[in-house]
Amino acid sequence: MAVYAPSGTCFLMAREIDAEGQLIDPVKVPWATGGMFLTPPGWWHSHHNESEEDAWVLPVQDAALYTYQRTLDIRFAKQEAQEIKRMHERGATFSGQSVLVNDA
Repeated sequence: MAVYAPSGTCFLMAREIDAEGQLIDPVKVPWATGGMFLTPPGWWHSHHNESEEDAWVLPVQDAALYTYQRTLDIRFAKQEAQEIKRMHERGATFSGQSVLVNDA
């Protein structure tokens, strides 16, 4: 929830990241004070504040339970970028040539 969102605050979201961990063709979603936002499952996102003011965000999520159960498939861009550079396919984040990897 955006408790206070001055003009110039937003989040970017995209289905994929590149080998540097950058979002590919991101959708820009401006924040609005009092507004809620949701990142679709499996999408990457980043938060941005290009204003001169502080923005206040109150995260409301049940991710801790799902993280413990390993059902959200939460990944971090830096680690995922390393996997992409290794051509290690782990799901919907790699837009290059598909490589099958058996992690068993």
